[in-house]
Amino acid sequence: MSDPRPTPLTDLRRRAPVARGLISAVLSELIGPVELAYDFYREWNGCWKVRVTISGPTSGRLEFTLLDTPGGGMLAMPRPMPERWRTVTGIRATDDTRWTLDAAGNLMPFPARG
Repeated sequence: MSDPRPTPLTDLRRRAPVARGLISAVLSELIGPVELAYDFYREWNGCWKVRVTISGPTSGRLEFTLLDTPGGGMLAMPRPMPERWRTVTGIRATDDTRWTLDAAGNLMPFPARG
């Protein structure tokens, strides 16, 4: 049986524009319009990460881990994940699934709103 959780993205070829668009959409949803600068890099285990510098009315830096979702989408999980995002909104992937971290830091589907 395969693991139904997202797995680390190890092949970024032709997918960097998708990652940029996803991160922009996630941050716009959570904090409003932003200007972003991206720095892609690989971790020792081959997983792609992105350092993002945010400018505009809100400024700061965040780091995202890029993941492939079980449904074929891409997830950009912020690290560290702000508590409100973890417990209230979750993070949307390109396949419209939402993900969060449990109290122990394990990746899990965000409960459906309703």
